[in-house]
Amino acid sequence: MRHQQAAVSFWEQGKHRESADEYWKAVQFLQPDHEMRYQLFHGYTSTLRGDYFEPSEDDINNMKKLLDNKHELRLFRMEAAYTLGVIYYSRSERVKAEDVYQRAISIGEKEPKKRQEKEEKKFMLFATAANPREEKKISDLMAMILKDCKKNRYAMNSHNAPEGETFTPSDMSVKRRHLMPMGPGGSSLTSDELNNLIDVGGIQCDYCKRREGPDVKLLKCSRCNRGFYCSKECQRKQWKENDHKSYCRKEGEFKPHDLVQLARLKNKPELNNHIVRVVGEDLRNEGRYKVQIEGGNDIDNPPFSVSGKNLNQMRPYDCRK
Repeated sequence: MRHQQAAVSFWEQGKHRESADEYWKAVQFLQPDHEMRYQLFHGYTSTLRGDYFEPSEDDINNMKKLLDNKHELRLFRMEAAYTLGVIYYSRSERVKAEDVYQRAISIGEKEPKKRQEKEEKKFMLFATAANPREEKKISDLMAMILKDCKKNRYAMNSHNAPEGETFTPSDMSVKRRHLMPMGPGGSSLTSDELNNLIDVGGIQCDYCKRREGPDVKLLKCSRCNRGFYCSKECQRKQWKENDHKSYCRKEGEFKPHDLVQLARLKNKPELNNHIVRVVGEDLRNEGRYKVQIEGGNDIDNPPFSVSGKNLNQMRPYDCRK
């Protein structure tokens, strides 16, 4: 296969971007049930997750289309979601990462339809080039991806994993990032409160702290997509008693005093992942906001202007409780 050979050749030359492109071209040439298709797809996705270069929007769209294609084998959809999760979190897009990890988990844990089960039973895979005779069932590979997605999802939360389960972030996960420089004024936030704000949530009810599980499916706030509840009653109580209504934000909405995370800065990449506080809109520049280091002052740590596209929302401020 011409593209497969080119992919290997580029990899050996250290040209990882070119190698990934050739792997993807090779995948597109093969029929969905071809025995080599997964190995080539895995070559593409593992390169994207390997931190060799910044994945492009085309790479992200390739993963999205495959994830959304319900006619694809579940193995491919799960690996696409897992790869998207790693890419999103490397871009500090924590909520998007949590969402695709959860999709992968749902796909892996849901009972397959008869058609899917039939296709998966006949789909055998050579595990590695080092052991070409070793075959693995699709269910084995899906179980590996499912475990990695759970590891990474729990690694994005300060809460412990469910009782009886221990998770350590997988080798390809991106660690929690919560750099928060302090000015002379300091911060009123405790360490636990800060951890709650940088969590992605989705593991327990924000109000009563009841865990998700087989009998507990968490609801998500439809406005901010960052609040989670085990019942409508808990959602109402969080809205009123903990004042979620004051901290609920639409995607891309920022208000004075909000804590936000700097992300995707190219001119000053050293500032990425730092948590700062919004001062207000930059009235001289549309779409930009004035932000300031927590506890800073206008002399030693003056506010500076950042595009709204380079700000990530934190969890709603009521989630610090």
